[in-house]
Amino acid sequence: MAKFKIIIERSLCTGCGTCIDTCPEFWEMANDDLSHLKESKMKGDNEEREMEDAECNIEAAESCPAECIHVYENGAQIV
Repeated sequence: MAKFKIIIERSLCTGCGTCIDTCPEFWEMANDDLSHLKESKMKGDNEEREMEDAECNIEAAESCPAECIHVYENGAQIV
């Protein structure tokens, strides 16, 4: 099991692009003008991706004005 899980609640995303500016190696704008977590899988209305190192995703979650990005470490939410 990966150490970190990143989740974006796309229904809350405003498409402001802050996550893309903060962490472009993991985030991009989707065709619907909302943020997309690269290499993620859809789970309901959310996108999820597991990884060994959260890298800049913690900063992306902390800087998101919509607070729609969540970071979990070993199953516990840290952001």
